[in-house]
Amino acid sequence: MSTHHASTDDTNSRPKAVLFCPDCGHESSLSGDWIVRESAGRTTHTCPVCDATVEDRRRPEPALAP
Repeated sequence: MSTHHASTDDTNSRPKAVLFCPDCGHESSLSGDWIVRESAGRTTHTCPVCDATVEDRRRPEPALAP
């Protein structure tokens, strides 16, 4: 037996790629108003409201040509 959940207007109106600040609750799309810093192979998204780190990822290294 499968369960069907009806979608709501709240979930349909929000873009799929949304980041949430764990400290203050600010939310914005991945390409939204986050402060993005790139350095030494890393990308960091920082909250523009409270300056908390929201995401810190290592960038993939480029593939070597044969």
